[in-house]
Amino acid sequence: MLQEPTVVHSEPVSGSTTHVVHALMHFLVAVRYRKNVVFTALIVAGLLGALYYGTATPYYKASASIMVMGSGVDGEALTMDPAGGQRRNLMPTLQQLLGKDKVLLGALEYLRPEDCIDFAGAPRQCWVGILKGNLSAQADRGANIIEVSYQSKDPKAAVDVLNAIVQAYVAFLDSTHKGSALEVSELLFKEKSETEEKLDRKQRELQDAQYRMRDIGLRSDSDGPHPVVKKVLTLGEALTEAQQKQMNLEASLGALQAAIRKGENLQTHAFALADVVGRELLLSRLGINQQDARLQVDTERRLVEAGAELKTKMQAGLGPNHPEIMQIQNRIQENQRYLLEYQSRIQTRLAEIESSELAPMLENIVQQKLCESRYHKAMLQASYEEARDAAVQLTARLSQLEKIRRQEEWLQNEQVRLSNKLADIELTHDAQEIRPTVVQEPVEAANPFIPNLRRVMMVALLGGLAAGIALVYVLDILDDRFRSVEEMQAQLDVPVLAMVRQLDISETSGVDALQMHRSPNSAECEAFRTLRTALALADKEARQIVISSAEPGDGKTTVLANLAVSYAQSNKRTLLIDADLRRPGMTALMGMRGVDGLSGVIRGDGNVVEMATAHIRPSGIEGLDVLASGPRPANPAELLADPRLSELLAWAETVYDQVFIDSPPALATSDTAVIGRLVDGVVIVVQPDKNRRRSVMRATDSLVKLNI
Repeated sequence: MLQEPTVVHSEPVSGSTTHVVHALMHFLVAVRYRKNVVFTALIVAGLLGALYYGTATPYYKASASIMVMGSGVDGEALTMDPAGGQRRNLMPTLQQLLGKDKVLLGALEYLRPEDCIDFAGAPRQCWVGILKGNLSAQADRGANIIEVSYQSKDPKAAVDVLNAIVQAYVAFLDSTHKGSALEVSELLFKEKSETEEKLDRKQRELQDAQYRMRDIGLRSDSDGPHPVVKKVLTLGEALTEAQQKQMNLEASLGALQAAIRKGENLQTHAFALADVVGRELLLSRLGINQQDARLQVDTERRLVEAGAELKTKMQAGLGPNHPEIMQIQNRIQENQRYLLEYQSRIQTRLAEIESSELAPMLENIVQQKLCESRYHKAMLQASYEEARDAAVQLTARLSQLEKIRRQEEWLQNEQVRLSNKLADIELTHDAQEIRPTVVQEPVEAANPFIPNLRRVMMVALLGGLAAGIALVYVLDILDDRFRSVEEMQAQLDVPVLAMVRQLDISETSGVDALQMHRSPNSAECEAFRTLRTALALADKEARQIVISSAEPGDGKTTVLANLAVSYAQSNKRTLLIDADLRRPGMTALMGMRGVDGLSGVIRGDGNVVEMATAHIRPSGIEGLDVLASGPRPANPAELLADPRLSELLAWAETVYDQVFIDSPPALATSDTAVIGRLVDGVVIVVQPDKNRRRSVMRATDSLVKLNI
């Protein structure tokens, strides 16, 4: 049997890190074990860097700074305000001009033959491209400074070429912007003249429109509506009142005529008609003069005033016997007597008039008022329609007039804007709009820019480190084996309990095939005693242990049987259960094929304790009993999930000092996970020369996820 490192997996460590952190830690362990690969990569990268530094063509760099300012005296960042647009920064444009063909062609005119070292062997039409490749320009954000640099094979040539480029750049800006002020001024003056002509025509058009429309200067946005609109509103209200009055008269006439036909008392209707036809008209028809009617109205008014005065006096604290209170009460009584007498006179007059005379008189009065109301309504209707048409026409005229006025206002604003821009241009007519100034002259470099020793060392270091890590990753992917116990323990994050040496394969079966029973004092057996001690000293009491492996053929059954013998030899009652119902290796190892066992206990209907006692058999070693797997079931996973298994384990814990369970490989089935949730821990048997690292890691991780 091959070498078998054995690990135990109990409860997961609290606060375990995420999967990403685990993967990183595993990779760092791989880097540590393959550090020689990283060191080799660093040495190779250093040698390549040294070779490059020793053989590369040196290039020297010359730098200059150009400050570009506008013609204004405020010294703000150079910007441009397009007509009707937003101000934008011109510095990016001025920066790009340095690399344009026209500027570089101008720079070639300033170069001497000894400055053309970089053009050796190249046709003249390629010189501009060479200048572009060696030239770089960058504008500082928020500043008016352009940093320009040029690299060349000769330090003096680098300075001369850069001076030529800067000189050509300044000359180009000078020639470009020197006449720009005059050109812009002419364009603005022409545009201003055209705008003034349009404004003059629009003002004359506005005056003609005001004269034709008889505009009196009122605007729709002034306080209150237009007088014409006010007239329409007033006539509309009057027309509504006339219509309401006509309806009231028609209703009163209908009620009066109905009362006449029915022969009802018309005196009541006479008083009701007073509010419709007018009290004075009705009284005059009854023979009561207007003076009496006005006197009645004045009396009613004085009665109301006296009542209000009496209330005020009494609130002021005057008693009912006070002279002023008594005087006011007397006035009130006199006015009330007069009103009663006045009402009596009216009723007496109505009583004197016969019904045959009263009915025609009242009907004549109502019809007369109704005719007047209809005529008044017709007049108001005509006036309202005429005023409404005038208002509609007014709205259209005012809208047209307002449109002309807005156009005239826009032309005035445009004239002012052009005048202001023209004034600004005239102020800067004699000066350049853009003034470039060299604030830092280029100087010859003492050391080459390329290759740079510090940069080469940094690139070699980073490149070698990256190459070494990449090689470690590739080798780690290709070599999927544990290289040491420490690596296994670090990557699995579980303790390694013991290392089992290779055991001699016995041709026999039963306990005589077990190394612990056959040669208990051999060096190989010491590993099982070490494993027994490690389990005894574990943080958590491990009286019920499941033994499994990642793959079949890892020797888990052999390790389990020898471990159980070591417990029995230490005077502990030990039970060995074969729960591998698919391939019962423990049953075959102990020579118990064909006997009833675990499957019968779980599937049976009898008492679990009685059936277990009947099926458990002695192994032949004192203190060690064996429960074989029994007949192979069709559904092992479902059978192991039966509650009778937990009852069996609970009973076994009360009878035996130690219980060991042999389960199928953890990656092959879910049986180990099902049993593992019922016991104290799981021991995984690993053969480093056989098992792949990722398989073992998947097996342990699957148990961790299930909190086993």
